Amino acid sequence: MRMRLLIPFALFLFVFAACSSYRPMAHVIIYNNSDTGIPINLSIKHRTGEPRAQTVSTVINPGFHELDAHKFSKGTYHITAAANNGTVAIQKNLALDTDRWIIITYNYSDSLNLQRTYGYVDTTMLRKINGKYAGLDMYIENRKPPTIRL
Repeated sequence: MRMRLLIPFALFLFVFAACSSYRPMAHVIIYNNSDTGIPINLSIKHRTGEPRAQTVSTVINPGFHELDAHKFSKGTYHITAAANNGTVAIQKNLALDTDRWIIITYNYSDSLNLQRTYGYVDTTMLRKINGKYAGLDMYIENRKPPTIRL
């Protein structure tokens, strides 16, 4: 009789443990719109101030690049991206309750090319470095954008 009760209870505990141990992933895609590779620093830190953070420092060549996805425990995080030795940076809040796609765009161009590509651009949001405008933009999606093919 005990065995009949013990097996369903053990199965329930196994299923409960499997469901509660889900860890969402953060997928990071970076698009470098400049003509050269740029060093970029990326940091994902838990908002509670935990000392450990996922950091990536790498050189991104022109075009699309996907960084290795990392698993995190559920919660709220700060994500920071910095380029040009920290002179160009952006920070956003990130809620990881499910998988997220973080898309970061780095622009480095003169005003004429910016206008041709994007139309009107508010250059006050950009930094002027060596006569060109540099800036980072970041947005977060719940799924991989269908237009991005890597």
